Amino acid sequence: MLLITSDMMGSIKRSNVSKDTEKTMQRIKDGFLSAKNKVKTEIIELAGVSRASVYRVYREGTVSAKIVIAMAQILNVSPFYYTGEADEKDECNRDTLHSFLVKKGLRDLAYKITPGKSRDNSPKEPKANDTPAEENESKPNIETPGMSKAIYTSDFFNSPEFSKAAEELPLEEAQQLLTALYIRAKAGGNAAHIADIVRRCLLT
Repeated sequence: MLLITSDMMGSIKRSNVSKDTEKTMQRIKDGFLSAKNKVKTEIIELAGVSRASVYRVYREGTVSAKIVIAMAQILNVSPFYYTGEADEKDECNRDTLHSFLVKKGLRDLAYKITPGKSRDNSPKEPKANDTPAEENESKPNIETPGMSKAIYTSDFFNSPEFSKAAEELPLEEAQQLLTALYIRAKAGGNAAHIADIVRRCLLT
């Protein structure tokens, strides 16, 4: 699959991107001439240039990013090989092409194929058990009759108020409280420790 299509390359200027004219001259010539006629046509159409433009590279050693990108993708060769910046052909993968576009000042195109970036920018459907952050923030801490927010402070555990509240707490509400504390524990913090203390106090 082409990462950069002919439509996407429409905005690329035809300025020279070669770093070594001798290497570019020979490598473009070898690559293009060794390709089958069908492949040559694909390169020409993808680059959006004439064959004369490719032949000109043979003579002058200057090459546009359009031709390099087209040949790199169709022949699966690193674009840096054709510009003379690398002596190994390597393959034309997403990372290599992205680096080439950035280095040649084509950041708009590079952004479209950023490695690891999802191209699906559509809003995701919330899952059934997903809760918006703002909703979580607005939810009050779970409280039960006889028990206040002081339940989350260590000094409260040894107080007479705690013992009295534990005795008066209905079993169902005690279970709800423990469940809430264990859920909080999964999100971090010392809720598990608190839940254990509460459980032991309720059993005494």
